[in-house]
Amino acid sequence: MKTTFLKTIGTTLAILMLTVFTQISVSAQDEIINDAKGGEQTQEEDAEMRRSNSRRIEGSWNHQVRGLNCTTGEVIRTFQALFTYNRGGTFWEAGTGTDPKLRGASHGVWSYESNRRYTTAFQFFRFNPDGTHAGRQIIRQQIRLSADGNSYTATATAQILDVNGNVLQTNCSDGTATRFF
Repeated sequence: MKTTFLKTIGTTLAILMLTVFTQISVSAQDEIINDAKGGEQTQEEDAEMRRSNSRRIEGSWNHQVRGLNCTTGEVIRTFQALFTYNRGGTFWEAGTGTDPKLRGASHGVWSYESNRRYTTAFQFFRFNPDGTHAGRQIIRQQIRLSADGNSYTATATAQILDVNGNVLQTNCSDGTATRFF
């Protein structure tokens, strides 16, 4: 009986020590990250900073687009668009670069990358002049938000696809945007 009792206490102590040392080991792995101001923060604080920074782009933006020759960078055309970044990572766009009868509404997603950098991916359906479905267009954009959070610059590529999803053309663009207040 005494031996069983001692074994039970020994096993309990071993489990307790393993739990304590595992927690110490895990907490010792908290990486210290230098923030932009030169201070230090833990991974948990970094996650909070990421959440806070990611939401800086939320809202509506007046976007000036420059369609570019992908090889030479020459400006082919310019047009305006309105971009809306919703909380939770969804995205909506209305552009003036295509006749509204020839395209549907744009829907997509956005995400925060790091250091005021964001990405978007969105698409709209394309239509022929007779109203039949012509395919879709997918745009992928990289954004750099200004330090004050009221403007940004962007580069993008667009793929024009037929109704079967085959890429017909790839276009390039860049742009600047200001927050719509």
